[in-house]
Parts: sequence; structure tokens; C-alpha cells
Amino acid sequence: MIKVIIADDQVLLRKSLGQLISIDEEISVVSMAASGREAIDECEKHRPDIIMMDIEMPKMNGIDALKIIKEKYPKTKVIILTTFDNKEYIITAFLAKADGYITKDIEPDELITTIKCVNYGLTVIHKSVKEIMVNKFEKLSKRNTNYTDILSIEEIDMIKLIVDGKSNKDIAKVFNYTEGTVKNKVSRIYEKLGKTDRLQLAVYAVENGIE
Repeated sequence: MIKVIIADDQVLLRKSLGQLISIDEEISVVSMAASGREAIDECEKHRPDIIMMDIEMPKMNGIDALKIIKEKYPKTKVIILTTFDNKEYIITAFLAKADGYITKDIEPDELITTIKCVNYGLTVIHKSVKEIMVNKFEKLSKRNTNYTDILSIEEIDMIKLIVDGKSNKDIAKVFNYTEGTVKNKVSRIYEKLGKTDRLQLAVYAVENGIE
């Protein structure tokens, strides 16, 4: 039996999804959550095989909850189920180790199949998400800019740590710098690449193969 938790702040939607997927005799909905924080708490109680996670929820969004769940309960698989096929959400979700990314216009039988495929260890993406990713890869393949011409080896290593979710304090320990020095160096990286925050930097890293 595949144990599933549904995390979505819309009551009607999560209950409807629960009834829908429970029709399948191989799936059991063991709990529901209205926020990312509740999803983490319910994961602790029930240790599900899969969590179906919305992104925009109160108290804690789905991406932040995904990161914590993957760190604390690595065997639990997380499928992002959202109305958004935003490219930054997609990249951020997979950087956080999502096991699937589908949108809410999915057909019921496809949703059940997705749950089973992810449970077997496959990564599943919705067709609209696939199109976005393919377009990103096509643009990437046409670019000639080499980030090594812009960034130093140290800056590239810092970006890798940022993509891994390390804080300035963590990075300071790695390079034996003060936290203030790291903050200045990260600001310099932003300036060089024309970025304003860590999310944009993470997207740039993925697009340019910095990992």
C-alpha cells in the first residue's frame, strides 16, 4: 500500500484529491495538511511514501517544506502538485530534490499513475513542465557565454555552495573567511552576473551547468 499525504491550503481541493486517489486499491491517503509546516508535522507522524505538495501555502510554502522533508525524511518522495508551471518554481523544486512536478489540470488516471511511478523511483514531470525545461535547454545550448571568463574559481565554488543551500555562515567556515567577507564576495558575484538574490543565482547556475 502506498501511503500518501496531501498538502494543499484549499480544503475542497485536498479532500477531492483524497477521495479521487483513494479509489485505487494500492493507494491510502493517511493524512492531509493545509500548510508546509503541517506537511512536515504530518510526515513525522505518518512517515508516508509520498507527499503531494502544493507550492503557495500559508505559514510555510511547499518548496521550503520540501527542503526540510528531504533533509529529515530522505526516503519520503515529494510530488509538487500546483497550478503554476513557472520556470523558477520548477528549477527551485528540482534543486530541492522534488521527485515529480505536475500541474492541477492533470487527468485523474494520470495522477494515479504518477503516484505509482514516483513510488517506484521514477521522476515524473507534466507535459507543460517538460516543454518549459526543453525550451530552457535549447536556449542554453545556443549560448556561447562562458562563466569561467567572468567568475574566479573561488566564486564558482561559492555559487556551488549557495546552490546546495549553504548560508553565508556555512560558506565562511569553508573558506575560513568572516561572514561579512563572504557577504561582500557574494554581493560581488551578484554584480558580475546581474543577479539580485540567491534564487536568480541558482537558476543561473543550473542554466550554465555550475554544479
